[in-house]
Amino acid sequence: MLDKFFTPYFLRAWLFLTLIPLGLSAQIKITSPVERAVYQREMNGQATVSVTGNYTVPIDKVEIHAVPAAPGQAVEASSAWTLLQDKPTGGVFSGTIRLLGGWYTMEVRGIKDGKVVGSPFTISRMGVGEVFIISGQSNAQGIDYTSPPATDDRVNYIDQDNSVNALTNPPYPIFKKVDSNIVTMGPRGKGAWCWGILGDLLTKKLNVPVLFINTAWEGTAIRNWQESSQGIKTQNSFGFIYPDQMPYGNLRISMQNYAKEFGVRAILWMQGETDTYPLATTYDDYRTRLQALIDRLGADIGGRVTWVIARTSRIANDKGESVVSPAVIGAQNAVINGLFSSAYAGPETDPLFTQRADGTHFAGTNGVTILGNAWNDVLSDNFFATVSPLALAPVPALTSVCGPNNTSLILSLPEGYSSYSWLPGGSTGRTLTVTNPGEYSALVKDASGNIVHSQKLVVASSIKPVTPIILQSGSQQACADSAFTFSVAGNDAYSWYKQGSTTVLTTGSKYAVSEAGSFIVKSQNVFGCVSDNSAVASLVIRPALPKPAISKSGPFTIMASVSQAGLNEQYDWKRGEKILLSHSNIIKTDTSGKYAARAKVAYTLGSNTLTCYSAFSDSEEIITNEKNDVVIFPNPGLVDELYIESRDNMKNAEITVYDISGRVIVTQKQDLTSRVKIQVKNLSTGKYIIRVKNDEVDLKKQIMIK
Repeated sequence: MLDKFFTPYFLRAWLFLTLIPLGLSAQIKITSPVERAVYQREMNGQATVSVTGNYTVPIDKVEIHAVPAAPGQAVEASSAWTLLQDKPTGGVFSGTIRLLGGWYTMEVRGIKDGKVVGSPFTISRMGVGEVFIISGQSNAQGIDYTSPPATDDRVNYIDQDNSVNALTNPPYPIFKKVDSNIVTMGPRGKGAWCWGILGDLLTKKLNVPVLFINTAWEGTAIRNWQESSQGIKTQNSFGFIYPDQMPYGNLRISMQNYAKEFGVRAILWMQGETDTYPLATTYDDYRTRLQALIDRLGADIGGRVTWVIARTSRIANDKGESVVSPAVIGAQNAVINGLFSSAYAGPETDPLFTQRADGTHFAGTNGVTILGNAWNDVLSDNFFATVSPLALAPVPALTSVCGPNNTSLILSLPEGYSSYSWLPGGSTGRTLTVTNPGEYSALVKDASGNIVHSQKLVVASSIKPVTPIILQSGSQQACADSAFTFSVAGNDAYSWYKQGSTTVLTTGSKYAVSEAGSFIVKSQNVFGCVSDNSAVASLVIRPALPKPAISKSGPFTIMASVSQAGLNEQYDWKRGEKILLSHSNIIKTDTSGKYAARAKVAYTLGSNTLTCYSAFSDSEEIITNEKNDVVIFPNPGLVDELYIESRDNMKNAEITVYDISGRVIVTQKQDLTSRVKIQVKNLSTGKYIIRVKNDEVDLKKQIMIK
């Protein structure tokens, strides 16, 4: 039977649970993609997106689904939950999902034993659409910070400012909407310029998200781009010497990082003004340098990417006149129309918005609107049907195993890359051993120098699990016919052992024990690291109580007894299914019915009190038909065995025995709540009078002693 006790276990459990870090509520988390990430779709309108993440509690598998972020912004084909990875290990999961172009809300959830663990983790906005890298000079970079923002939520940029002209790999991108708060359209663009307007036009036309990456640099000539692509120090027409490998460095870095990881449809190139004035670059020089620039980028990324080349040359000269260069335009067309060209015809911008305030730029809302529409016109259905994008690379999956002594993790990445650089710290090599909490990932480089961020592992707490605490600590006890449950509070995997044994008794946070012994538990976290042994908890099994027997002991009472002496037992009584309040071995039967009793014994072990119960006795049917309120029995009686019972309880009853002559033999005073023995001895045979009296009753009974 289940025991009935009160201990401080509940308080201990509550205290333990309140100390669990709030971070455990995120039991599964996506690390890639991140919010608002956009992946380039393939020619068929789809993309295979790598999904990676971490989990902190044991799970059997990871499921994923993606639903439209808003009605009509994606198809429902991916809305059903599907398997992302079965049997993940080491606290990391990875897989891929095939998505049609659209703007999605993505969720993953962990499954354990067929049940969802915790709550799904949500990326509220991510998508498959179009990725463009912008390059050129100021009409590509932008000059007006007050340009109209995009109105569509699906128009995005990378928030990164490389005005320091670093040649190092950029940090993992932060994606944002092209809104009124934009300052730098990473790595160097200024404000929304015409790209917010173009983004709105494209999302309306294509119904997919758009990402812009702006590498343009004001005042640059084609010579500056071509020379810097060769590692040559270059200067502009005003004598400014560009930083090492700039301006080309931003374009190369963006292509080798962002384009490799997220894909790209094309480079949007708008440059030529400075080559019109003051440089007056010749047709051959411009054509040769632009083609060399395109070829160099192709070599640096190990592939071909389409350049959408705007036919642009208009600029204000030193007289304030807005002039154009047929030589520059002709050179741009020559590159576009060249044999085996990877270029595509962009907008012809010289005839547009000729009344420019400064003679050069598409400044103001009207100007950038005209320019945005011009770009939209050339990015036509034919463009998207014929221009193949640069494919995105899968995210390298990370594996994690527990190291020696359960105090370190060994992280590994796939083979096949030319170099590995771990973050933080810059360690090289395919593996990394970590001993402290932190966020760990790597930059992996292919043979062409393209870089992809690996999967990230977040270690939120100590690598070795904390020693588990058995909530029912110390010595415990249980009744023979029930199991006692030891438990721990936590989210790891737990294994239970008998003290001194290496055989696992059971796993899980609870252990129901039905045999005596001393026990310990160990925890194992999702990394596979094992804790030290817990403190020992022991269990004493109390012996089974014998089933009592009951018998009628008087006209108004029945009595229970057990075959085993010295138990100091009490009894629970019931009449039918109704539990009665008495705990004595004798109970008054003032109502007819079937009576039964069970024995109970309270055991104390330290501060722990346990009550064990026997089975109920066989029932005894009692029919109450006694006419008298007070009965003296047996009558005729024996000289030393004489009892009195009252139907109703009598307080302070005075019992007096008289002989036939009226002499008092004995007097006793007590409550008549159950059978009472009349204190007489060695009575002679004959008749006697017994008087029972209290404040409410005064009656006499005649008895015969034989």
